[in-house]
Amino acid sequence: MKKVCCFLVAISLLSLVGCGKNQREPEVTEKIPKADGQNHENIDWQESYDEPLPADYEGTLSMWGWDDAYFKTVTEAFRKKYPNVKFEYTPVENGDLIQKYKTALITGGELPDIGWAVMAYRAEIFELDMWEPLNQESYGFDISQVHECVRPQMMNSKKDVCGIEQTLAAAGLAYRRDLAEEYLGTDDPKELEAMFPDWQSFIEKGKEVYDNSNGTVYLWPGLADAQQFIREQQGIPWIEGDTIRVTDTLKHSLDIVCKFRDSHTSDTLEAWTPKWYEALGKGTHIFTGCATWSVAFEIEQYDPEGKDKGHWGLMSAPEGNILWGGTTMGITKTCKDKRLAWEFIKFATLSTEGAEALNTLGLLTTAIRPYEENPDLGSYKSPWFGSQDIGDYFLNEIVPNIRGRKISVNDSVIHEGLNLINVSLRKDPEITSQDALQYLKDYLKEELPDYKIE
Repeated sequence: MKKVCCFLVAISLLSLVGCGKNQREPEVTEKIPKADGQNHENIDWQESYDEPLPADYEGTLSMWGWDDAYFKTVTEAFRKKYPNVKFEYTPVENGDLIQKYKTALITGGELPDIGWAVMAYRAEIFELDMWEPLNQESYGFDISQVHECVRPQMMNSKKDVCGIEQTLAAAGLAYRRDLAEEYLGTDDPKELEAMFPDWQSFIEKGKEVYDNSNGTVYLWPGLADAQQFIREQQGIPWIEGDTIRVTDTLKHSLDIVCKFRDSHTSDTLEAWTPKWYEALGKGTHIFTGCATWSVAFEIEQYDPEGKDKGHWGLMSAPEGNILWGGTTMGITKTCKDKRLAWEFIKFATLSTEGAEALNTLGLLTTAIRPYEENPDLGSYKSPWFGSQDIGDYFLNEIVPNIRGRKISVNDSVIHEGLNLINVSLRKDPEITSQDALQYLKDYLKEELPDYKIE
């Protein structure tokens, strides 16, 4: 009873923080075309955006964002084509951006010409009345131009495309080759995938590795990152209409994570803390979730010895791969030069030249055509992964096994509840998966009283 009381006190305190959590999902309404077959809402119809701009075009675009390396790389590449274009960039932490947008809209402050939206808050950001619908004239963006798995996350509740993904944030598993060879008998990705067709087989081997290493080696570093990975695999929306489908969509991941903890398949490191990052270089955990961006931002930074030793391999995860994070770029309604903004977004996210710029960062474009025009763009190697072509593996092995999930406005509230639960699971081994599921339902009933919780 004591553990239940402590948990409920924690979630009660959290509920005092923040705003707008009781927001219901917006009604999805179909736009009715006018007689000419076009939808004319929020669009300047005086010019077509199909033709490229003249090479000497002059203009300035403003952006708020948090990835300086991405911004610098794509804008410098664009300015090689349009040298008279200037950019004004304001660094903003990704978690702060939604409030910055809201403040500007409420106070009448200035919005950037190009807006970014991180996955965690994207559904709520996309419902703000500030976006040009890129799928409508005169932009005419066809969503089939990008990989299928990213399409649901690029639309708002009206099915308008509010932004295009900067990069393909596909994720499978990275693994330490030396530890896999020692404890699993192979470091071949295909053999490991056959060894782990599901999480139950992963758990059985996890207990064996822990015992054989005298408690010094785990298959996975932490519970929160494991739960976050597993909960995205099904590709099922968490919220449908006025119902939050807690049992159907989240029970499985809570069950598996509790088994991870109880079998010592997972260590109990707190995810994304200094100790969690440092563990990447210590050789005490065989697997970790790995997105395209994880290679440069996590593995290469925190395993310095891995560069010369080719410590790592890449494989598909048991039960499917996921999209892990991601950021879109869209055009705001107040943009002063929408024609130029669209030219830049097309360049950065859809063109072969933009894909070539991304490749220098070890990242992949979400667009399909650049790989057809230049197959080498699907190739990327990192010394940390030895001779394995991880770009090719992401694109041809991991991406086809991703089921993209339609995001919902109140997903962030569910994330908050799950984060609290993961902390409790890590600290209190007596909390069962059934306890965790009930805690989540109680939390959501308190935070989102207008919804049915199933």
